[in-house]
Amino acid sequence: MNKSIRAFVKTDLKEVEALIKLALQPNKSIVSNESFDLYITGGKKLRPILSILVGKLGQPEYRSSILHTAASLELIHMASLVHDDIIDDSNLRRNRKTTYYKHGYFQAINTGNYLISSAIRLVSDIHDPKFHKTYSTMIKKIVTGELFQFDTQFDDTQTIEDYYEKIYKKTALLIMLSIELSAYAAHISDVTRKNLTEFGYNIGMSFQIIDDCLDYTASKKTLGKPSFSDLSNGHYTLPVLLLRDTDSEFKEMLKTYSREQSGKDELIKYLLDSKAIEASKRVSNEFLDNALVNIIEIDEPIKQYLIEMVEKLRTRLN
Repeated sequence: MNKSIRAFVKTDLKEVEALIKLALQPNKSIVSNESFDLYITGGKKLRPILSILVGKLGQPEYRSSILHTAASLELIHMASLVHDDIIDDSNLRRNRKTTYYKHGYFQAINTGNYLISSAIRLVSDIHDPKFHKTYSTMIKKIVTGELFQFDTQFDDTQTIEDYYEKIYKKTALLIMLSIELSAYAAHISDVTRKNLTEFGYNIGMSFQIIDDCLDYTASKKTLGKPSFSDLSNGHYTLPVLLLRDTDSEFKEMLKTYSREQSGKDELIKYLLDSKAIEASKRVSNEFLDNALVNIIEIDEPIKQYLIEMVEKLRTRLN
């Protein structure tokens, strides 16, 4: 019987964490201390685990590059959370005060930038033009996604395609990048790299859709931030958009809310009494079904661990 995913990557993950700690050693500055605190508060470590799993499909001689890639992308993820909290005016993240609320706008911006610069430094010794071109291109797309999310706040005319573009750039891209860059670092075949990157797209889209459902169904303690924060910040996610497109009364309520920013409680009750959450979860499961198709040809035991990851996402509660 195979080990659990965590047990399988335990040694590698510890080395990734050591690289992150070394990059974020706290000193007397607020920025470096905040960056270090962000790391130790934890998270699911989905991206570094994926980087490690994919890297194991290559040769052991590339292990150091793979671990540096995993550490680098975890720092990019952390930076994106800091900048997200500024855009959303969020006071809590993982049940702790955000950098933005503790130290203000400028220190939060500096913390995010410090994390990004530390991330780039971690992979600077990897000598592969395709690796660095992919890295820089994807990071630019992630930034444009942040700007697009800001531009569509309280826009009740945005389409479901707009929503998919936002979550692709907000969440799926970084998961894809964790896989694709690890595949480059491990010198995996082009066919396998493309299949795995598509797998990353599908689980990334599913992950964010479930996140957006949990904003309506999970408690503040589970979320680590206030419930219904997406609606409060004018981010209309899949449950809202699906219901808007099938229910004329809700569509009018949403239009009024977008204009006046009042009537939020009525909107939430209406949505929770509908089938919008269940419909959104079905869309999430379609992405997961596609993810399983992407890995049909992947070698064992990595294939089985990726399947296990997909099935855990189906039943995700936090």
